[in-house]
Amino acid sequence: MASEYEFAFKGKKIFCLDLSGLQLSDKQEFRELVRSAKAKIQTHTPKSLLVITNITNTGFDTEAAAIIGDYAISNSPYVKASTVVGAAGMQKVIINSIKVITGREFFLADSMEEAQEWLVNQ
Repeated sequence: MASEYEFAFKGKKIFCLDLSGLQLSDKQEFRELVRSAKAKIQTHTPKSLLVITNITNTGFDTEAAAIIGDYAISNSPYVKASTVVGAAGMQKVIINSIKVITGREFFLADSMEEAQEWLVNQ
């Protein structure tokens, strides 16, 4: 189930925006989750937050890509390191475009476990 939450892993706090499984018909839920996540992220100290965005089996179109791009741009000042889990096919192309636009690096992970391990080493 899609959600956003914080958790501890190996003594480090990680913020997760889990959009996994949302389809194009779930666009309102997608927008609301991203809006809520942005507000929560922006309460943190600059360059302090470790972030996972899980897009496994998530429907993407140009509107979803724009929402994710805005999410990445608006959160840049607060994020120390960021991973994207489950990007496949065109999603990888979109994520790479967002990297160029934002000037940020995103580690592309195949699983939540891989993302968590990578983040705690940053």
